[in-house]
Amino acid sequence: MSMAGTNGSWPELSLTEKVGQLLLIGFEGKKPAPEVARFLAEGKAGGVVLLARNFDDAVEAAELIRSLQALATARPTGLPLLIAIDQEGGPVVRLRRGVTVFPGNMALAATGNPEYAFQAAAAVAGELRALGINLNLAPVLDVNNNPLNPVIGIRSFGEDPQMVAALGTLAIKGYQSRGLAAVAKHFPGHGDTAVDSHRGRPRIGHPLSRLEAVELVPFRAAIAAGVAGIMTTHCAFPVVDPEPDRPATLSPVVLTGLLREKLGFPGVLLTDCLEMRGVAAEYAPEQAAVLAVQAGADLALLTHSFERQLTAHRLLVAAVRSGKIPRTRLETAVQRVVRLKQQLFAGGLSIPGRPEGVVHGGEGLGVSPAPEDPGGNQRLAQQIAAAAITLVKNEAGLLPLRLTPEEELYLLSFHHQGLTLAEEGTGHDSGLSRALQKRHPRTRERVLPRSPTAEMIAMVLRELEARKPALVLVATADAGLAQGQVVLVRKIAATGLPLVVAALRTPYELALFPEVTTFVAAYSCQPVTLEALAGLLWGEYRPTGKLPVSIPGLYPAGYGRNRF
Repeated sequence: MSMAGTNGSWPELSLTEKVGQLLLIGFEGKKPAPEVARFLAEGKAGGVVLLARNFDDAVEAAELIRSLQALATARPTGLPLLIAIDQEGGPVVRLRRGVTVFPGNMALAATGNPEYAFQAAAAVAGELRALGINLNLAPVLDVNNNPLNPVIGIRSFGEDPQMVAALGTLAIKGYQSRGLAAVAKHFPGHGDTAVDSHRGRPRIGHPLSRLEAVELVPFRAAIAAGVAGIMTTHCAFPVVDPEPDRPATLSPVVLTGLLREKLGFPGVLLTDCLEMRGVAAEYAPEQAAVLAVQAGADLALLTHSFERQLTAHRLLVAAVRSGKIPRTRLETAVQRVVRLKQQLFAGGLSIPGRPEGVVHGGEGLGVSPAPEDPGGNQRLAQQIAAAAITLVKNEAGLLPLRLTPEEELYLLSFHHQGLTLAEEGTGHDSGLSRALQKRHPRTRERVLPRSPTAEMIAMVLRELEARKPALVLVATADAGLAQGQVVLVRKIAATGLPLVVAALRTPYELALFPEVTTFVAAYSCQPVTLEALAGLLWGEYRPTGKLPVSIPGLYPAGYGRNRF
């Protein structure tokens, strides 16, 4: 297969190398094990997915990427790697140190300023490309219309398909304006489910007419915007697929019939990780790689087990040789992957509708220069965080806070990192406590497990009775998925102590304790949001955020107080 690029001809690939282009792999540790390095050097993988386990900071990430690209391109026929990362912003980011971490999609939507979606994505793209990352597994285009969704939530722009489409399109253009390929996910939609596909296989029973009216709207817009890639979901769509339990990732009806033929998507189609339970509960991940390519996928993700990656490559080669995967299917998939690499490493990505046209990737392996004003990205993140925070209730007039230096502010918070398997990290970030203590030194923080036990709740209530703080601030973290938080909030509200609840994740939980009279939605646990939240509580700026989702039975989407 001849692959001419704008910087010269790309080499002819062997069958082994062609099949390798269809695998996107991950590995443990700060550098690949010898067998993984050999796998990459032999051209048996088209790219690498980086996770937080692979680096501590941006400097380490850049050094790792340089070494990976050197491995892959050492042979005369070696092609550069796609270097992918989940840098969505908000709860799902892999790189935290040395880059700007923005609030996530729901926060962006809450600002009411669509241009922030473009600006944040462009800022992220400039920083990632400077490190050698060329593929961002973002934005999430799922329409989150199920308050019980355990894995999407604040990763979504909201419940309105048109708003998700508009902001998602701007994010795509922002990423790709700086030469970073965007990947819209999770096709055809993971928003209306109460099951996490990392843990099981959700079933979404909507007919195609409903999918057309809701779930597919953002993906149609993404395709029109020239999105480089689309990632599949492992949800099953029994009304659409004659095999009702088959995950969309493995369904030719969904991938080829719906996405390719009906929606006309010409770009690279990626699977979500095939080692997730949504697939692996029934299919061996390495066999699922064959089924996914048969169904229409161009890149199969296997991010954990090298033995599975090795076996998947062997099975894919055997499937092509036997005719189980037609040669035309292989060639089409490889051509799409290679075409994307040519754009990334030779001439940049073309952005429809933007006057700058083609954005060039810079010297060497497509590395673009660092942003001219890195501090400007942090200021932008601060602006977005402050504009997003939504004051929903202030019935008791507790905000802005007016505590005397002698009065105590009692902060209750929860372990909130890694709440879903899409996230990484465990423990607790005391950023809110630090931000509050800067403004009010007599701030005491009590950190509890995600869902505190009855004994822990009783201990907190005894402490509150003894200390009698002037104000209790509870910073909830997906209380709807942690019954202990709900019980604790309700019991504190019943004591009559002045109580403010700040939701650091989804705002839906207010419906679980509607008796709370002061409620703020922040949409993020990231440090930039915690600082902005503290500023709002102390009245340093007025609230401007609006709910991107409705709170069942209480408030519609678009609601938010614009004064205390």
